Amino acid sequence: MKNLRYGKFLLVTAVLYGIVCFAAGGYVLLSGGNAARGLGGLAGLLFLLAFPLIRRIFRLKKAPLMDAVLLIFIALAFHLGTVLGLYTYLWWYDLAAHCLSGFLFTLVGLCLYWMVREDRSAPIGKDALAATGFAFFFSQFIAGLWEMFEYVGFLLTGHDSQNMTATGAGDTMEDMMICLAGSVIMAAVIWLHLRGKHRLVLMLPAEEFYRANYGEAAE
Repeated sequence: MKNLRYGKFLLVTAVLYGIVCFAAGGYVLLSGGNAARGLGGLAGLLFLLAFPLIRRIFRLKKAPLMDAVLLIFIALAFHLGTVLGLYTYLWWYDLAAHCLSGFLFTLVGLCLYWMVREDRSAPIGKDALAATGFAFFFSQFIAGLWEMFEYVGFLLTGHDSQNMTATGAGDTMEDMMICLAGSVIMAAVIWLHLRGKHRLVLMLPAEEFYRANYGEAAE
């Protein structure tokens, strides 16, 4: 029943995500805004194809809740933040997005750890410390990679999402530190969950991924 409910949630999320892509990209293009940003908004539709392709390449089973959470994050961080420019209009939006990225990519890092560990059929809580450390450092790697992506975007399009002209490296450091804070909190959640100390709702997307691919549902 949970998989059915999550599947419906993913379907609704995917439809809304597609609407956001068309609305954000189309609005920027039709209003005479930055063409690269507008086209980028429309190109976000490719993520709807990217997730099934990634699963096919790595022979993974669908985890609808994880897919839905990733689509929601992309819409909030890219389409609303970059394409529509909420990072410019709302001073706190950039920090909120990077904190959220710390939570999310720590979870993604945990899923990646399960994919690469030697004994993929091991219990979910095995090697909790290694899993937590891997997830945390993966999130920090993504944080640094994202800042480089934003800088390259500034060079190519002129859209200064990092406020380089105003703050130099200050905005970048703030983004990475707030992502670090989110990653630390999520790493603590992962540690407590894997050690069996608490059952925490923030772990639901990763736990669904594990059940679908390596737990009882995969058997």
